[in-house]
Amino acid sequence: LVLLIISVEIGYWIGLKVKVEMTQPMKDQISTIQTAILTIFTFLLGFTFAMALSRFDNRKQMVVKESNAIGSAVLRSQLLPVNQRAKTNELFKEYVNVEFSITSRANIPKEERNKLNREIKRLQNLLWTEAFNATENNPLSVPAGLFATSINQLIDIKTERDIAISNHVPEIVLLGLLLFAALAIAILGYGNGLAATHARYPAVILCIVITLSFILIIDLDRPNRGLTQVSQESMIELMTVINRVSNK
Repeated sequence: LVLLIISVEIGYWIGLKVKVEMTQPMKDQISTIQTAILTIFTFLLGFTFAMALSRFDNRKQMVVKESNAIGSAVLRSQLLPVNQRAKTNELFKEYVNVEFSITSRANIPKEERNKLNREIKRLQNLLWTEAFNATENNPLSVPAGLFATSINQLIDIKTERDIAISNHVPEIVLLGLLLFAALAIAILGYGNGLAATHARYPAVILCIVITLSFILIIDLDRPNRGLTQVSQESMIELMTVINRVSNK
């Protein structure tokens, strides 16, 4: 906001210092340039917002997708021999708790995140070992085959979700858009300076609107850090299902 307000004031100051007689053709030309620049900026802003929104929607879908994959694996594990059910139930319970602690919080310290990811990998290996043992003990067992397939899908979707979480609008795009906004506002102030009419309050309102647009884009692009939250409801419901299955 401060950068934009400074830009409009600098543009206005330069416009005042330039001793040019404002003819009607010149006014039309400056108005055309201002309109063109603001139109391009609006297009770029809308495009960036669409990028952030699509990534936000993808993250929401991946929560449901991963919950469904884990839920299917949990239900199929109930078809395994009795001696494996209790162990897989405990592994699933641990897995969901660790995964939830990773994805439901923002700004997790890098060291802690790496530790939790290593724990996820360990649990994935243990679950795959259970699936391998089930198919090895009974190669013709359909339930064992289905369980192994579910574990494989669970691991694949975890990777997809990690990519979705880390997939942000490139920072160079946001920086370039901010600089373009400052240029557009400066051109607006420059035209006002040439005309020696400083519409300060409308210019400040425009700066506020642009700033709020940037805040919204960043909030969507980096959820769980501000007002925008990716719902973890499906993961919470999954915990309930696992607890219910474990108590049977």
